[in-house]
Amino acid sequence: MSWLYAPRLSALGFSLRTTIAALVALAIALWMELGQPQWAPMTVWIVAQGTLGESLSKARWRVAGTLGGIVSAIALAAAFPQAPWLFFPALAVWIGLCTALGTLLHNFRSYAFVLTAYTCSIVSLSAQAQPDQVFSIAMARGSYILLGVICGTVADMACRSNVPGKARAAIRTQLQQIVLEAANASRDILLEHGTPESDLHNIFSLSLSLSDRIEFSAIEVGRTKGIVDYARATLGLASRLMSRALGMRSRLSAVPQRSERTQTLLEDSAGILDRLRVDIDDADTLQTLRQDVLALIGRCQENIEQTVSLPRAESDSGIVFNDRILLQGLQLTLTELQHLLGCLASDPSENPRAESYRLARPRNWYAAIHNGLRSCAAVLMAAYVWEVTAWPDGPLFITFVSVVCARFASFSNTLLASSAFFSGAVWATLAAVVPVFLVMPVTASYAMLCLTISVPMLIGGLATRAPALASRAASFSNFFPYLIGLDNHSRINETEWFNTVFALLSGLGFGVLVFRYVFPFQLTRFYRNFRLDLLSDLRLIGKNRRSMTEAVWVGRIVLGMEQLIAHTKAVQARSNDRWLHAAFSMMTVGRNLLQLQAYRAQIGLPENARTILARLCESFASASAGPETLELQSREALESLAVMENAETSRNTRLLLSSVTGCLIIISTELGHRNEILEAS
Repeated sequence: MSWLYAPRLSALGFSLRTTIAALVALAIALWMELGQPQWAPMTVWIVAQGTLGESLSKARWRVAGTLGGIVSAIALAAAFPQAPWLFFPALAVWIGLCTALGTLLHNFRSYAFVLTAYTCSIVSLSAQAQPDQVFSIAMARGSYILLGVICGTVADMACRSNVPGKARAAIRTQLQQIVLEAANASRDILLEHGTPESDLHNIFSLSLSLSDRIEFSAIEVGRTKGIVDYARATLGLASRLMSRALGMRSRLSAVPQRSERTQTLLEDSAGILDRLRVDIDDADTLQTLRQDVLALIGRCQENIEQTVSLPRAESDSGIVFNDRILLQGLQLTLTELQHLLGCLASDPSENPRAESYRLARPRNWYAAIHNGLRSCAAVLMAAYVWEVTAWPDGPLFITFVSVVCARFASFSNTLLASSAFFSGAVWATLAAVVPVFLVMPVTASYAMLCLTISVPMLIGGLATRAPALASRAASFSNFFPYLIGLDNHSRINETEWFNTVFALLSGLGFGVLVFRYVFPFQLTRFYRNFRLDLLSDLRLIGKNRRSMTEAVWVGRIVLGMEQLIAHTKAVQARSNDRWLHAAFSMMTVGRNLLQLQAYRAQIGLPENARTILARLCESFASASAGPETLELQSREALESLAVMENAETSRNTRLLLSSVTGCLIIISTELGHRNEILEAS
């Protein structure tokens, strides 16, 4: 309960300014004699976010979504007047389509589509008794939203100072966090310490989530958006560094024998990564660290050159070859680290707009189709309930079913999110009892009303900034103004209030049941679909399709693991670590297969080596090739190229063949381990 009795200053400031903005919006709505003034403070709480960038972005997309919902509601009401069983299927299809499109997007662009869905439901169902008044209802709805957005945005901007400076500092802190975590994990891998798979996943997941949040930072920093480009590049390079480190883990596992000189280089590289903890805050020491990384890259290159000059036929040729494989992987890892530190330091010599640096968030068409069908089915079932029961508050019930099914369809754990939303509405109902039954019947004073409702609003605002309570608190803050039932000329009576509460809780509870029983998340189905998606993408890599890049490949795996962990961390499923390990193994295989495709295009590669790689890639592109076949062909290709590298006299060609061999060693090593994703069972 420390969030309540000892709140952080930032949380207290958020709660105070949002409460004041909500009360001001309510006062203006009452002064304008709007029909449902409670929607204005509701909007203030909905658009209120922790940072100005998030608030402005959500406000902008809320206005866009509201306008889209208004237009679609007018069109539906005009197309199907007095024809409910033409209207409801059309409404259900529209809500399903918007939900599916929202699933394909992220951040508040997704929110705009789901808002379009349930705004259409709110406006069109509010006009079901008077279809000729749909335009007036739509304009009133737009007025509430616009008023709430303006009040919330003005309050947010007025209460913040030095926003660009604080945004730059926040970006710097976030980047340092992800760089340090990636460096620590890479150091443990180089020292061959055990690193939990969940920690590795957290680094990739954090990189992806921070990349999404950079969009809001870009709004805050204003004209100095160069820092945003470097931040995006830094996050992408942190992910690339982790990918290289996973490759190094496979190299170290495959070639345990190495020279003392190579072992020293590995330990020195781990020491460089360890120094980041101290040097990352100071620009001068960071520059010195970058120079040391360059020196290490030079030492790696020098040792690689020495291994090429030594004859392979000597008794220690195996160690010489092993050294070269490890040093080439270490050089690639250090090169990624050098670019990462350069972008972190905003070095003008770096190219922050490079496409290969950017993280990707692949679209999940399977989830989009399921979410769209679920929302469509939920609206049709809710409409059928109204048709059968002739419930006077049936339109309100359908409205809240639309809200919960569209709003939470794109969440990782839909059941958990919708249940928390329902729980927050229950608390809002309990808190509304005091103003509705004890204050409003005895006084019409707005000052007394503000005094009464400001306390629950302040508590709700504080709870919103507590991560463990954020979902419930957001629902509480949204519905508390709605349940007061304010009007200029009358107050809500007890019967009307209980009917409204029953419709609200029934609609939200029905939405929870829909998420539980209509296309619910099933672990076995997730495993099957995730496996099929990765195998399909691996075949695309084998076919050398340009659409399958390293960023898309890594993003697909990270998003899949996020969904798995969101549904299973509460029960601590034993299979999590096993599947994380399998997923990271697949990530390593796919990334090195992409690298082999790049080597195939190089002019210096001998034609017979190109033929061997083409045959191997065809096997990966085939749907019939199993893990044993792929491992066997990878090892055969490895042996053939090793012999070819031994007989090669050209220095450059020999180095290129060594690089290809390094990728094959990683692929064959990973395929040699038991991998549940590759196994047909």
